[in-house]
Amino acid sequence: MNAALALLGAAAGSYVLRIGFVTLIDVERLPGAVKETLRYVGPAVTAAIVVTSLAHGEGRAGLHLSAAQVIGLLAAAVTAWRTGSLLWALIAAMGSFTLVGLVL
Repeated sequence: MNAALALLGAAAGSYVLRIGFVTLIDVERLPGAVKETLRYVGPAVTAAIVVTSLAHGEGRAGLHLSAAQVIGLLAAAVTAWRTGSLLWALIAAMGSFTLVGLVL
């Protein structure tokens, strides 16, 4: 029971810190260098999540990709290149990955 309470407490604290930054900080008052750096947070986090999921959390250098993963990555790369949008790249990757996964 103590471990579950500690986990819930850590989750709540993490959530409050994230929400606090987003809701309490006025982005317009941040220095230009900070605003420029914040533009790269989304792509960096997305890349970290993708690499971790491709390595299956094992952290090995040899990645074993399925056809659905390769097609999803290609769809994301092409969409990001054409639109410049992280959101559309994620939608393309998830859609193509799911579609290929269902077909195969």
